[in-house]
Amino acid sequence: LGLKGLSAEQIPQFIEVIRRGWMTAIPLIVLIYVLFSGYSPHMAAFWGITAVLIVGFINPTHRIGLGDLISGASQGVKYALSVGAVCAAIGIVVGVVNATGLGFRLGFMVTNSALGMGESVMPLFSLIPFADFTLNDITLFISLILIAVTCILMGAGLPTTALYVMLATVAQPALANLGIPPLASHLFVLYYGVISEITPPVCASAYAAAGIAGSNPFRTGLSAFSLGIGKLLVPMVFVYSPAMLIVLDDYFTWQEFLHTVITCGLGVFLLSASVAGYFLANMSGPSRALFGIAGIFFVAPSFSSTLYAALFAAPVLVMQILAYRRRAVPEPAV
Repeated sequence: LGLKGLSAEQIPQFIEVIRRGWMTAIPLIVLIYVLFSGYSPHMAAFWGITAVLIVGFINPTHRIGLGDLISGASQGVKYALSVGAVCAAIGIVVGVVNATGLGFRLGFMVTNSALGMGESVMPLFSLIPFADFTLNDITLFISLILIAVTCILMGAGLPTTALYVMLATVAQPALANLGIPPLASHLFVLYYGVISEITPPVCASAYAAAGIAGSNPFRTGLSAFSLGIGKLLVPMVFVYSPAMLIVLDDYFTWQEFLHTVITCGLGVFLLSASVAGYFLANMSGPSRALFGIAGIFFVAPSFSSTLYAALFAAPVLVMQILAYRRRAVPEPAV
């Protein structure tokens, strides 16, 4: 891709950046604190904006003035109007869905389709040694795949607010029928809906970036999707390991949380390395495939899947270390 980092002279000093800009982190801290204290999002937004104004008035590096306030209010109204118009249109869709019961019907359709597919592929999974997959596990996984594809297709080209309102009405009830915790199901549909921003052929964010860079929009979209392919695994973690969300007391334990963070981090890392084709050295096609499979297995929530992931990744890791050492050894002088 030709990406290069900054030179040592261009990198700002960490201590200097913190000294000059520590106050700008206060509004974010206030916003998160109010949200996690159990207050409504409206109250959190109010205190967050209040903190922004206070910090802006007393920040010695950049104090806001009357012109900044007027400009900020004007931009806020413009953004609110654009999002409000889309939300008004989405409201019609939400009304139709609620009146017809389409959301719950979609859930039953997805479950029945996934059950039929699961029964078809169950004999193949039974051939895997030490596999502890049941028909319910396979049905749930196929259901999540179908709902994820639905969210990506329905979310294409929509602003985030309107996207969430529609998906929470249409797709989230299907997840609720599968017994998934409400917070996990809402984050699942929101996350996959937002992923549509970098998913070809729409990938609105990639088209905007291509206009700035002067590159081919479709190729930019493909690059964005390949570089962000690890994001496809994260919503699955919300469903299979709700401890990752921290705030669900019925599922959270420190042991489960740490296990999820470590295995999922390894999974996303291996999948990203597989897509890039490079870890410690260039990787061949089979090595990339093994790393990608290992990354997917690391995310799966069972000991056997973690074992399979380690078995797939180990030979590639050994080859990468050997290739790196061979490259590091200088050739003898002639």
